[in-house]
Amino acid sequence: MSNLYLPGAAILLSLFLVILFFSKKRLKNDDTRIFQFMIIVQLLESIIETLIYIICYRYSSYIELVKFLNSFTCSLYLLWVWLFFRYIFYIAYQEKHRNKLEIVKKIEIVINIIAIIIIFISPINIMNENGIMYGYGMKANITYIVCGMWIFLSIIMTMYNIKNINNKKYMPLWALFMIAALIFIIRSFDPSIIIIPFALTFINLVMYHSIENPDVKMINELELARNQSDKANRAKSDFLSSMSHEIRTPLNAIVCLSEIINDSDDIDEIHEDAKDIVSASHTLLDIVNGVLDISRIEANKMEIVNSIYNPKEEFEELAKLIETRIGEKEIELRTNFAVDMPDCLSGDKGKIKQIITNLLSNAVKYTEKGFIDFDVKCINKNDICKLTISVKDTGRGIKKEQIDKLFTKFNRLDEDKNTTIEGTGLGLAITKSLVELMGGKIIVDSTYGEGSKFTVFIAQKISRENLLEEVKNISEEKVIFDSKEVLVVDDNKLNVKVASKIFKEFNIQIEEAYSGFECINKIENGNCYDIIFMDIMMPKLSGVDTLKRLKEIKDFNIPVVALTADAMEGSANKYIEVGFDDCITKPINRERLNHVLNKLLSSDNRKENTDNKPIHKDEERENQPMKDKKSNIEYLKENNIDVDASLELLGDIEMYNETLNTFIEENKERIPRIEKNKNEGNMQNYSIDVHALKSDSKYLGFAKLAELSYNHELKSKDNDLEYINEHYDELINEYERINKIINNYLLK
Repeated sequence: MSNLYLPGAAILLSLFLVILFFSKKRLKNDDTRIFQFMIIVQLLESIIETLIYIICYRYSSYIELVKFLNSFTCSLYLLWVWLFFRYIFYIAYQEKHRNKLEIVKKIEIVINIIAIIIIFISPINIMNENGIMYGYGMKANITYIVCGMWIFLSIIMTMYNIKNINNKKYMPLWALFMIAALIFIIRSFDPSIIIIPFALTFINLVMYHSIENPDVKMINELELARNQSDKANRAKSDFLSSMSHEIRTPLNAIVCLSEIINDSDDIDEIHEDAKDIVSASHTLLDIVNGVLDISRIEANKMEIVNSIYNPKEEFEELAKLIETRIGEKEIELRTNFAVDMPDCLSGDKGKIKQIITNLLSNAVKYTEKGFIDFDVKCINKNDICKLTISVKDTGRGIKKEQIDKLFTKFNRLDEDKNTTIEGTGLGLAITKSLVELMGGKIIVDSTYGEGSKFTVFIAQKISRENLLEEVKNISEEKVIFDSKEVLVVDDNKLNVKVASKIFKEFNIQIEEAYSGFECINKIENGNCYDIIFMDIMMPKLSGVDTLKRLKEIKDFNIPVVALTADAMEGSANKYIEVGFDDCITKPINRERLNHVLNKLLSSDNRKENTDNKPIHKDEERENQPMKDKKSNIEYLKENNIDVDASLELLGDIEMYNETLNTFIEENKERIPRIEKNKNEGNMQNYSIDVHALKSDSKYLGFAKLAELSYNHELKSKDNDLEYINEHYDELINEYERINKIINNYLLK
């Protein structure tokens, strides 16, 4: 019975490995999947092998049972060696090669099944004399042959991948070679020693330490995730750096040329500079629109808006627009539009124009001389027009290896050679996304140094409706509302003052409320208004929550319009969905306000009569000669305060001065409150107050203070107290600088 020590140890060791392996969560990779089967197979083999020897020693008459159980051990040996072969296969071949050779696995399984069947039907002789017991014969020979074949193939695969010969994953194979030699030597001297179960279990133990430790792999994956996060942060930093450069370039032209125009008396020079300002403005608008578009696309908020349009007219208009961008370049723009193109198509005209504009703009950017071909062909079938839009240029072209990167966002090819070309690398990424959103396809054909051709395939519906009815431009006339009264709800007094100024242009009487609670009290006390304009971001009770409470008041039916600084596409729909009747973004646009008032007060409005229009006190004040405050205004400009932009919003210098006084009074309470919220870590109220400070600063032209306040608002919303504490002094110092300038200005 002493010969059972090794198989008994094999059972204990195999059981230990099984418990150790399955006791904690493991990653489901190729190594672990194979290994889990190997240790289970070896545990079963060790148990059956031990059982065979116990029967032979104690119940020698059950020889047929021994032969039957021996068939199982031979089959398990074969299965273990095949699994070992599969392990070597997975570490020798990369995944792309494994997929190609996966059909071989099916052949291997068939071979094993046939071999196991033969093993079970083949005879075996049992030697059991003088304490020596082992099996021999055809069954054992077939097992040795097939197992030897799998081991030989494992060696071949190892030699095929010899460059990784030092890989620790090959350690089980080297252990198998050494143990096989050791078994041969030991069994030659004493065949009664039952060493195979323990030897295979030992190889399993080696394999357990050679496969990737799941815990370590998890750590590696976390490290990979961290690296990817760092990479994303670097990409964000690079993007912000690029955006800063791209935005400042046209802004610099706009600001500097505007200052030149302001000081110039040369009409020709003014006209020339004005053209450059318009061009720079378009560039800036393209950059901002590109960033907003890619944000909407990634957020899945970009939607198709169908309308009826005349494609030929739209394409000709785009061609004229691009001709102005060509400027003095020696480029000929050639157009060719299909003569059978329908007069009326139904689709998203805006996005099609954006796609074509991006392609034509890129062609102009990267072409110095030659031509640009803008061709549109079509195939009309039933009610569908399949457009084929192509833009071909004689520009710089694209290298073949870079074409795959062409539609990657923020990617600019040959950036080192294109440093003078404006752009963020978003145009083509947006174009591809828009084309695919509309169910189309875009392809590119380019020869480096000779030019490129972009072709877009998009299907549009042929419309039979009256185009004039769809595309007519309805211009709303300004309306005066003498008897109307509105309630403006905003915690920011400066915002209320600005709204008051604008509403007076419509002869509307306004009442003020500085919180959601005050608004609710007014309604509950029986006050009646024609419209309520509600700020969204207010402390304690937001605009959305205030609206919900108003809706709970019996017989409440006053239209409520949201006032928000959120100008992203879809934000208006978001507020309308929660119950607002409409939405206006800040700063308030007079045309947009006129539209909302017309829509919500259309039952009693009357059109403006400029001849009989009553003159109000404010208008009388505006028509009176203003006191010369040029020197005072120059003092503000010298201190980097954008007075001109503020006057565009507020209307006149009296309103500006009055607003400055309000700013000073409000901040006597606001600044101590900001410091208190910072010290207490109350980031919610902190963000509300710095948000208000930001809004006031933007209205009054305090650009730097507005920027600092905005940064604090964003960080406080993220609960980034470390940033707040670190940059708080910078914010307060800028506020104190502005406060000192205001006081000096008002005393002059």
